[in-house]
Order: sequence, then structure tokens, then C-alpha cells
Amino acid sequence: MIINHSHRFAFIHIPKCAGTSVRKVLQEFDDLDGRHTSRVDIHPKLGNLDYVHIPLFILKEFFPAEFTQVESYWSFAVVRDPFKRFGSSVSQRLKMYSNKPIHKCEEKDIKAAIHESIDFLKRTESDKELLPPEFIHFQRQIDFIELDGKRVIDTLFTVDNIGVLLKEFEQRIGKPLENNSGRTSSGPHANSSLVFRNNLFQWLIESTRPLTNGLVKALPQNLKEKARKTVYVPQDKRMNSLFSSDYVLDFIKDFYAEDISLYRQLMKQKKV
Repeated sequence: MIINHSHRFAFIHIPKCAGTSVRKVLQEFDDLDGRHTSRVDIHPKLGNLDYVHIPLFILKEFFPAEFTQVESYWSFAVVRDPFKRFGSSVSQRLKMYSNKPIHKCEEKDIKAAIHESIDFLKRTESDKELLPPEFIHFQRQIDFIELDGKRVIDTLFTVDNIGVLLKEFEQRIGKPLENNSGRTSSGPHANSSLVFRNNLFQWLIESTRPLTNGLVKALPQNLKEKARKTVYVPQDKRMNSLFSSDYVLDFIKDFYAEDISLYRQLMKQKKV
């Protein structure tokens, strides 16, 4: 979350919605001195808390000053297709809280992580429950946008429309963004995790390190890119069968029903 008083804006960082990329561009405007941009810490009442991703119902109760500013200032956030976001959330959990990041995982490991995540989320007691830091990337997007059924955040952008966000931001502050680095037209996007193309490639690469590392370093840049594209593929491409099973899709449709409805409304508005 980034709040700026002179320009009166509040950026709400919804996990796994390209928020980190947007945050890097807007970091210079942060009047909260980084308190809500990169830390997991102990809160006196909430215990272990991810200060970067705070749902509105928690913000209002435990951070009333910041919540008042979110209500008063121009507030905006980035949202994502809930089905794609779920896969990215599983990947993030493996990256942060396991000894094996997703690009080193076999399909059985990812399948186990999917089922473990779903089992935990099914046990949450209510719609308005703060998930612990190790599961915060699964928090419903609606929790960062609405409170008690009422919309709080003024403007929503999708991950493929961040260029529009940055242009509108520049118009509001009356000057170009110094950290935009020419990305205004397209904007940063949600990260796409890469995984081994198949288990054979994984076994060959992992069993021959560090030899393969040395060989890759010696290659010209164009051959490095070609080798990378041969060995790795986007997570969505290889793991599609895991994340598109009836079991997973049915869970997403139920658990993220409000997110799906909101996202579909936004997509319809874009086509008008």
C-alpha cells in the first residue's frame, strides 16, 4: 500500500495482481516510509502480519488513520482473473514457504501444494477472515475493494491495462513518472512463472549442475535465450491440466465467486 498526501492518492496492493511492479514505479511517492511495502512483522494484536497486503476490514479496525485516507483520497487497485491468480498464488507460496520453488517442482509436488492450499482455505471460518502471511496471496480480491458490501476503492484496473493506470496517474499529478522507464504504454504485467518443460529436462539439468551452469554462462546471449526457451515454459502452459481440473475449478468458482463476478463486470466495461 502506498499513500501520498500532497497528491492525495492511495494505491491498494492486492496480492498476485502485478502490485509489486506498480509499487516500484510509485515508490517515490510513498509517505508511509515503506511501512506497508515490504515487510512481514509482528502486530501487537494480530500477531504475524503481512503489512503489504492488508484487507479493508483489517485496515479500518487496526489502521484507522490509513483507512480514512483511503476513503478520502483517490484510491485505486489492480485486479486479475481469479482463475489465473489462483495458480500464481500457489506458485508464490511454494517460492516463499517451501524448500523447492515451483520451477524445480515435479507435477506431484505442485498437485500436493494445490490440494494443501485448497484444504486450508476451505477451513476458513468466514468470508471476512484475515489469512496468515503464508496464505495471504489467496485472500479474496474483493476484501481489498469493498467493505460491508459497499465499494471503497474508486478505480480498478486489470493487469493487462496497467499502462492506462500509469497514464491516468501522470495526468492526476501533472507530470511524467520518473521511474516509469518508458513502460507507460504497455505497463508492467503480472509475473509469469517459468517451470521446466518436463520431468526429463528437470532431471538432466538438476543432475548435471554445476556443469550446465558453466556451459550456459559461456553461450552467447542469443543462444542463452534459445536454450532457456527450450528448457523452460510458462507455468500456465505446463501446469494447465493441474489448475484446470474440475476439483480446482469448482473450488475457485465457489471460494472466489465475488471476485469472478467483479472481474467479469470490469471486462464487460472495457468492451463497451
